[in-house]
Amino acid sequence: MEGIETRNATFSDLDKVVELENKIWPEGTRAPREKFESRLKIFSVGFFIAIKEGDVVGVSTSEIINYDSRNPPTSWEAITDNGWIKKTHKPSGNALYVVSIGAISRSGGGSALLEAQKNLCRKLSLDCMILGSRIPGYDDCCRKNGEMGINDYVKLTRENGDSFDPELRFYFRNGLRTIKIVANYMEDDSESRNYGALMVWLNN
Repeated sequence: MEGIETRNATFSDLDKVVELENKIWPEGTRAPREKFESRLKIFSVGFFIAIKEGDVVGVSTSEIINYDSRNPPTSWEAITDNGWIKKTHKPSGNALYVVSIGAISRSGGGSALLEAQKNLCRKLSLDCMILGSRIPGYDDCCRKNGEMGINDYVKLTRENGDSFDPELRFYFRNGLRTIKIVANYMEDDSESRNYGALMVWLNN
């Protein structure tokens, strides 16, 4: 992305990483410093920061997993060892799982970080990149427009055909597709009513 630099994080970056985490994520979905330290120790090549005009505007972490399309991940907590990745990072696995990605809105950092993770997937010759997207517009939409099922909500589009949900829209624009919608994918995510969209990018 123009004007955005992505690089692997170091321990000296963690203060800014945590500061950004607390700024962009709602309570209940924020990772503490200790979890970022664990991810950096275990899989530093998958820990990226995005920098714009000298400021950290985005952060993304990942791990390697054994992915079977017939038995996809059922929760973020289970597939990431609750964000620690100590028990779930499998160096000999076949897929890159994006543990976290967050950026200041409209900064370009999110797309740049996804591209960095895709490039890592290519470099490691993994089959695909997997992630679980939040669906943060769901609760608000139901409150304003009346209750609807999650499968009906994720099909909603704007006038230009883009997905109505901002998070799903972001990932679709960056070349990912939905595998399935999963109930109770992430604990304490009231905006998404704990639903997640399991998404994939194929390395082919």
